[in-house]
Amino acid sequence: MRHVYPNHEVPHLWAHQSQDEARNSTGSLYFSGPTIYSYGSHFPIARHITNERGERAVLFTTAHHSVTTSGHCSAVARAIPSNVPVFRVPHIRNSWDDLPNHTDNVGSYVRRISELLGKANRARINRDWHQREALGLREQLRRYATFFDLTDVAVPESDELDALQSWITAHQEEERQRREEAARLAEEEHRREQAEQIQRFLAGDPHVSYISGVSPMLRVVGEEVQTSLGARFPIAHARRGLAFIQNVRQSGQEYVRNGHAIHLGHYVIDRIEPDGTVHAGCHVVKWEEIERIVPQLVCSVQSQA
Repeated sequence: MRHVYPNHEVPHLWAHQSQDEARNSTGSLYFSGPTIYSYGSHFPIARHITNERGERAVLFTTAHHSVTTSGHCSAVARAIPSNVPVFRVPHIRNSWDDLPNHTDNVGSYVRRISELLGKANRARINRDWHQREALGLREQLRRYATFFDLTDVAVPESDELDALQSWITAHQEEERQRREEAARLAEEEHRREQAEQIQRFLAGDPHVSYISGVSPMLRVVGEEVQTSLGARFPIAHARRGLAFIQNVRQSGQEYVRNGHAIHLGHYVIDRIEPDGTVHAGCHVVKWEEIERIVPQLVCSVQSQA
């Protein structure tokens, strides 16, 4: 099993617990078991945890960090599945057991809620934002106490937050529409940025090597084939793989890896569908995309002849 992966793959492997450990090439981002770290065991970013009822959650650090570690934290946060509860706390675990320090974590929630309410009272602008953040933290504290069966936790009382919660409840439809409009605008902006990234990738821009959320694309750069998920492999491997894929298409019989490995650089083809769609690790590359670069692969052969 591989243990060294590109930066962007490590958080996803950790989030889905696909294997026991993995790291990037420099070792600055790695995980061991349920915990993922930035620059060493002194800075755990997040940890999977399961309560006595078998429910899963993630404890995510609130510790201050450098610019680089901040990037690691953002990547880890994005990789966590949306259906997994996340508790942002200062203590992910005690040094002597697997349990977090509930006293300090609960105290942190209470302190952060109080600080946000203080900022809301002093704010000339962003008052509503501070209150909503405080309300979100109060709800997260409630879920934290429920998850760990902490019966003695006193959730902070606040007339302001109670009034805001009542308003949100009474205006749920307006809130839903507001969230949907915000999501629509964010999606439009994302699609615009994504379309620009795609054009730059296909044009060979070396600064664009990873595009998420779209079917993997291919490009030929020098003696390499590069994918839009950050993988790369020699063009000679691509030509051999192409011949095999064409044989599968002609036979109409699906290929499934069964001991005979077809290598594409560090990667191995797991499956080829009868229509030529290739499965290799997290890549599922459609035949139409492979076919698009065939002329470049052929030109490469002719130029070497």
